[in-house]
Amino acid sequence: MVKKQHKVLSIVLCLMLAVSAVFAGTVGAFAASGDTVYCRLNNGWGSVYAYMWSADSGNNAAWPGVKMTEVESGVYSYQLTGDFDMIIFNNGSGGNGNQTSDLSYAGNGKIYDLSSGTWSTYVEVPTDATKPTQATGATTATTATEPPVTGEGITVYLKNEAGWSNVNCYMWSDGAGNNGAWPGKAMTNIGDDVYMYTSSTAFENCIFNNGSSQTSDLTAMDGYIFNNKTNTWSVYDTSDLQVKSYSVDPSSNIYIGTDVTVSAVAQNKNGAAVSYKFSVTNEMGGTSVISDYSPANSVVWTPSAAGTYTINFDFKDGEGNENNRTLEVEVTDDSTLIKPVIKSVFPANLNLIKVNTPTTVSVKAGGGNTGTKLLFYKYVVTDPNGVENTPYYTLNSTYTFTPNMIGEYEVNVYVQGSDNSTVSKTYNYTSTDGDVTNPTTKPTTQPTTATTMPTTVPTTAPTTVPTTAPTTAPTDPEPEFILGDVDGDGRVSIADATYIQKYLVNMTGYTNIDLKVADVDKDGRISIKDATAIQYMLVM
Repeated sequence: MVKKQHKVLSIVLCLMLAVSAVFAGTVGAFAASGDTVYCRLNNGWGSVYAYMWSADSGNNAAWPGVKMTEVESGVYSYQLTGDFDMIIFNNGSGGNGNQTSDLSYAGNGKIYDLSSGTWSTYVEVPTDATKPTQATGATTATTATEPPVTGEGITVYLKNEAGWSNVNCYMWSDGAGNNGAWPGKAMTNIGDDVYMYTSSTAFENCIFNNGSSQTSDLTAMDGYIFNNKTNTWSVYDTSDLQVKSYSVDPSSNIYIGTDVTVSAVAQNKNGAAVSYKFSVTNEMGGTSVISDYSPANSVVWTPSAAGTYTINFDFKDGEGNENNRTLEVEVTDDSTLIKPVIKSVFPANLNLIKVNTPTTVSVKAGGGNTGTKLLFYKYVVTDPNGVENTPYYTLNSTYTFTPNMIGEYEVNVYVQGSDNSTVSKTYNYTSTDGDVTNPTTKPTTQPTTATTMPTTVPTTAPTTVPTTAPTTAPTDPEPEFILGDVDGDGRVSIADATYIQKYLVNMTGYTNIDLKVADVDKDGRISIKDATAIQYMLVM
């Protein structure tokens, strides 16, 4: 009898182990704060968000989650802020076509392909003895010795926009050791939230970290600076005329006739005014100027032929300093594409529109080379109260609606081919009852001269009388202020234009700004146009 009981118990235990093994196989990868997940944006969305959650850790943000950061052409990343095990990628909206299904987190360094709907490895997570593992509690990392000084080290920089309380750099080369035990060497703060570290040998890889949160495995870039908020490398410029940023938008999937925004930001260390020149060089070496030297730091380029182009960014300042950068872009012929593509929408994203005045949205699209080769358009307009129109697909590449209230309007533009393949992009507009300076139709040529800005600031109140009476009793008059003195130092300088630029990218320490002082172009909002207007004031 005893033997029989033992036999039954053994069978039960075996079954329990088998069931456990089955369930273990269904559990998603372990997720930890500091992990990085990637997404390949190749399904026509204009942007991608990561919404993550777990039963124990809540979610990473309110829907639609956190906007992911582009790390290379078509690849976006998000660094986890909690131990989440589920994820939904989306384009900022919801519903069919705008989001994935509920996905199990696949693990640190994995990438999800939106077109194929599959996970794969994007970054190999360190596993051997020369690479670190995620710090766990008070566990002491294995002691490692930095190789002797060889005089062949490299210097890397970190822009600490993520606000880490301490900054370390761990470096290694496969089979050639590392620069010390995890978390590596403390970096030196050289001011303006920039940290520097110079290794004793030319290691191939690095990880920036604060002891717990960390970047993914990076290729160590000598003389470059890494931003731990945007997860991007750029040249660390120490010249008198420093290039802060330069970009094209879109940076990938550029087709003939696409409107490409070319923009840059540069700064003289003494506050001298900066001028920008943008040009493009084709494969044959021919160069065309998009915009000659002027204070305008953003222009639109529309390629008319396929090929590889070099975008040239040239800078000069009032002290005679010059600098330059280049970017290479690939322009593709969309005439044979089966899937439709959206090349541009006008008015541009975030423009102002006039309340109770018809607004026409114009779409430039391509592709759709299949079946009847026709493209069909649909426009979903959502007003500030969340009320949508009733949309239908038509052959019209324009759509007119009248905003009947002040506030934010969202317009989802859909373009569909005759095989029902569809792409969409989302645009947001602000309806106002003030003056709207945006052009009602898209200009056919780039302006050759800039609008003259006033060289002095009025010291007295305007003499004109408002056309409508105030709805509340007047209060004590506001104190006098200097238009454009954004940093409050009593004068208008290039530092004020820089302050606006840093405010617009949510840089730490630049979160407070006074609309009445910073709204230099008087369009009712703070934008890069105000920074440009300040530059105009300084050079007039």
